[in-house]
Amino acid sequence: MTDITQPTQLVFTQGRPFFEMVMSFLAATVGMGAVFDATNPLGLSPQMKAGYQGIVKTDVVIDMNQVHTQCISGALSPDTAVKSLCCMLLNSTYEIAKQFNDRSPEFEIFRHLRNAASHKNLFTFNANEPALPALWAGLKIDHTLKGSTNPLEGGECVGTVVSAGDIIALLYEIEAKLPN
Repeated sequence: MTDITQPTQLVFTQGRPFFEMVMSFLAATVGMGAVFDATNPLGLSPQMKAGYQGIVKTDVVIDMNQVHTQCISGALSPDTAVKSLCCMLLNSTYEIAKQFNDRSPEFEIFRHLRNAASHKNLFTFNANEPALPALWAGLKIDHTLKGSTNPLEGGECVGTVVSAGDIIALLYEIEAKLPN
């Protein structure tokens, strides 16, 4: 008999601290498939432009066919795009939450993931880091191994140690600790 576990369904609530960031991430990743599809279901062409309004500089226009072409050529892979979006999500949500850092083991995991996200998705520990126990859902960052002696030092974070699903689940738990 095979033990089949159902995925955990998480609901982020409008008005909560991470709602806008997580929903933007989800919208971007849900819509990503069509851009990477060589059959071009969106019908992107050189005539299709996306306009982005400028405040400091003039408005800009991007040829959306250029985006599609780069994606299907392999210049940007779906895996790399998701990793980049995960790093952006970790950075933006940490900035919202850092003032409420309770130094708990799960918040330490969050802090180290965000630090890696800010360093090209690579773990980077100063000589005195990791400073505190960091543990969440079986993921442990050994705080007794400092700086370059930590086996995670220089290693990839998102994609090797955690995935998009892990990040969303961690953010769900961290957000529950935050005030509205």
